[in-house]
Amino acid sequence: MHVEIGCSETDKPPTVTTTTSTAETSASVPTTGEQTVTDVLNRHNWTDIGAVIDVTGSMAGCYGQIDQWMNLSHTNNLVQYFVFFNDGNSIPDENKVIGYTGGIYAIYTSEGMAKVLTTLKIAKASGDGDDTPENDIEAIIYAIANCPTCENIIHIADNDAIPRDLVLLNKVTKPIKVIICNLNGSSFVNAKLLDVAYKTGGSLHTLDSDIETLGSLKIGDTINVGAGIYRLDATGFVRAA
Repeated sequence: MHVEIGCSETDKPPTVTTTTSTAETSASVPTTGEQTVTDVLNRHNWTDIGAVIDVTGSMAGCYGQIDQWMNLSHTNNLVQYFVFFNDGNSIPDENKVIGYTGGIYAIYTSEGMAKVLTTLKIAKASGDGDDTPENDIEAIIYAIANCPTCENIIHIADNDAIPRDLVLLNKVTKPIKVIICNLNGSSFVNAKLLDVAYKTGGSLHTLDSDIETLGSLKIGDTINVGAGIYRLDATGFVRAA
């Protein structure tokens, strides 16, 4: 088991190409209920996965689905590496430093499912932060640096939390597949999670929608995701309606 407090440097940011004219992409509003994780992963044939999972307290509603998928992925040998993060264990908010917040617990699947589940349990129990922002990008960078053979990096993210460390996105060197939890039919997708997917050349996934055309958007284009309409500006996505 590996426990890390800082984050690893990476060489350079990925290239994202946006070449088409004004684009309009529609995504269905997800139904209620937290089946997001298993439904998204059942729709895809991703292998050699590095899974970066938010295990802060606000993700409790997703834990059952995460546990179910983890057991299934172990049976099918889908995941090489798990990274669980809790935004700094229990350190005070004022002591959290971008890129070095910590609370990152990582383990290779080859070490056995019992150790994976123990690591997950420790990561959950060690978190005690009381602020909403999380250290998502720090954990993503850690996963990429420590599992170079992981071809598909998925991020199981909390729709209600904004990553505190978006400034580190230029250090992410692989496309990120963002799977959103804590989203229901009447809520809006967190625009900052769209940014994570778009700026890394990745994709965004909800209960019943796969947004895989973000790379075709250019400044000024709009996209329908769930209950909202989002416009791509120079700095990222903003909700337009």
